[in-house]
Amino acid sequence: MIQIEKHQLEQIEYLLDQSAQGIHFLFDSPSIRKILKNPTENLDFFTLENRNRIQALLSQFLEKKTFSDKARYLEKLDPETYELLLRSYFNIVDNSVFQATKLKH
Repeated sequence: MIQIEKHQLEQIEYLLDQSAQGIHFLFDSPSIRKILKNPTENLDFFTLENRNRIQALLSQFLEKKTFSDKARYLEKLDPETYELLLRSYFNIVDNSVFQATKLKH
């Protein structure tokens, strides 16, 4: 289980909120466009193998204490792993936006 400190949780919430508004601090726009040009929904993305990798990647990403540490972590990833993390991150952003805007009765 991941132990997230309060300031780390606040960082993640801030990142997700900014990303929901189209401001992406940690992912560069050309990479986002290139990777998401092919929608994740069109891929066999959430396989069991990928889910295990995603969980490990997100854990390592979240463990980084600062935005700079997170950025350095992303820079060191190979292209396939970077794409996996980027797609996972934006899936979380999409789901967060969807949950925040869903009408509740």
